[in-house]
Amino acid sequence: MEQNRTAALIAGDETVLREVMQRYTGYVYTIVRNFSRGRLSTEDMEEITADVFISLWKNKANLKQQLALPPYLAAIARNHVKNRFRAMGKHAPVRQSLEELTLSDSQDLCMDAEKAEAIACLVCGLEILTEQERELVIRFYFYGEKTSDMAKALHLSDTAVRVRLYRSRGKLRRYMEERGFGDAEAVGLAR
Repeated sequence: MEQNRTAALIAGDETVLREVMQRYTGYVYTIVRNFSRGRLSTEDMEEITADVFISLWKNKANLKQQLALPPYLAAIARNHVKNRFRAMGKHAPVRQSLEELTLSDSQDLCMDAEKAEAIACLVCGLEILTEQERELVIRFYFYGEKTSDMAKALHLSDTAVRVRLYRSRGKLRRYMEERGFGDAEAVGLAR
């Protein structure tokens, strides 16, 4: 079903765009609200939410047919929020604690119980990491922060950040594999 929607978007079907907007507007708005951490007005968040779907439509030719829309929309939303903060001369806020991460959006929208289970396992797996490793993983994978920016903020070299991310990925991959989740790519550990 999701692949059919993506294929129809690529073909320029405006009806499917309206369907996607109806289905995912709440999801996108939640991403925008959570990522901006209350530092944007309601009007700004609504505008960014609309801009996400405009970007999706404008870039439909670049979509891949097997693409899952929710993660793609989430990435567009995060980028739009970052761009809005940049335009305001500010940095996008970054969550600092694991407790602030929830699976509610993923569980509601993925509809694939196995993937939701893998994500839950991954979040539990974050507990095996040191506090600094966990912070790096969250900032890099959940919020898309650049390693150079993290290095400056944490007073580390860029190489040290990359090495710690590499080692953390390995720990998480082994943790997932020990629990029967062999496809680390499915939850975003291959990067």
